[in-house]
Amino acid sequence: MSKTMKYAVIIPAYNPDDKFVAFIEILRKNGIFVIAVDDGSRDECESRFQTAEERGCVVIHHDGNKGKGQALRTGFAELIRLNQKGGGFAYAITADCDGQHSYEAIKDVAQAAEASMETQDGPALIIGGRFRDTGEKVPLRSRLGNGFTRGLFRLVTGIAIYDTQTGLRAIPERLFKEMLELKGDRYEYEMNMLLSIKSWGVPYREIPIETIYYDNNAGSHFHAFRDSFLVISQILKFACSSLLSFLLDYILFLILARYLDYAVAYAAARAASGILNYFLNAKVVFGKMTKGTFLKYFIVWATILALGSLGGTLIQDVLKLPGLVCKIFVDLPLFCVSYFVQKHYVFKK
Repeated sequence: MSKTMKYAVIIPAYNPDDKFVAFIEILRKNGIFVIAVDDGSRDECESRFQTAEERGCVVIHHDGNKGKGQALRTGFAELIRLNQKGGGFAYAITADCDGQHSYEAIKDVAQAAEASMETQDGPALIIGGRFRDTGEKVPLRSRLGNGFTRGLFRLVTGIAIYDTQTGLRAIPERLFKEMLELKGDRYEYEMNMLLSIKSWGVPYREIPIETIYYDNNAGSHFHAFRDSFLVISQILKFACSSLLSFLLDYILFLILARYLDYAVAYAAARAASGILNYFLNAKVVFGKMTKGTFLKYFIVWATILALGSLGGTLIQDVLKLPGLVCKIFVDLPLFCVSYFVQKHYVFKK
C-alpha cells in the first residue's frame, strides 16, 4: 500500500468462487483495506465471505441481488461513513471479484492516483484500461463489446477512453458523494460515471493494466445483450439530450425569426433549448439537480444568450446575412466559451 496515500478497495461480489478469497488474502497481506459487498450471493458462498472477514475484510451483505451499481454504491456509503469517523481515505479503488484484477494492477492504479494528487488539477479519476497489449488473450465478446462502446462513447462525448467497461478504477475522495447519486443499479452505473466526467470537471487518466482471464471469462456476470444495452443506452440518452436541445433551438429560431426580430427570436429559442437540455441531463441522463448548479448554469446561460443575441443582431445589420447564418456564426465560438466556463465554473469541484 502507498506510504503516503490511504485508499480502500471496494469489491462488489455476486456468487464469488475461490479466486475471490485468494484476491482478498493477497490484498490484506499487503495492508490494503478492503470492503466487499455481498450482492445477494447463494448460501454456498457464505463460507468465502466468512473467510474474507477473518482476513480483516469488511463484508456488507445485501438481502438480495441488487446489481453491481448498487453494490458499489453500498461500498462508497461505507467508505464515507468511515471517513466521517476519521478514516482518512483519499481514494477508493473499485475491482472485480472474479480474479481478473491482480494485486500488481491495483498497485499501478494506486500509484497513478497518488501521482495525480501532486498535479495542478488535483486528484484525478484513474481508469485501468485493458486490451492495449495483446488482442489474442482477450475473449472475443469482451474485445468486440468494448470496441463498440468505445467508439460510440467518443463520438457522443468527445472523450477518448480506450476501455469504457473496465471495473478497475480509482475514485478520489471528492467524488465519493457523487458516487451515491449516480443513476443505474447494474453495469450502466459505471458508464454513467464516465459520462459525468465533464460535468464534474474532474481530470481523468487512463493507464494500461494486465487483466487475467479464466475459462474465456466464464466467471463474469456481465450479460452480453442485456447489460450492453443498458450501458449503451446511457450514451444514447446523453446524445439524444444534446440532439433534442439542438433541434429545438434551431427549429424554434427558424419559426420565430419569420415574425420577430433576430434578438427576440434568438433569445426565445435559446431559452427553450437551454431549459430542456438542463432538465434532460439532470433528470434523465445523470439524475442529479442541485440549486447551486442550476444557479451557476442560469448565470452562464443568460450571459451566453445576451452575447449571442447582440452579436447575431450586429452581424445581421452589418453584413445583411440571413438570420440562420448569423446564428451559426455566433453559436460556434459561444459554444466553446460555454463549455470552458461550465467545466471550470459551473461543475467544478
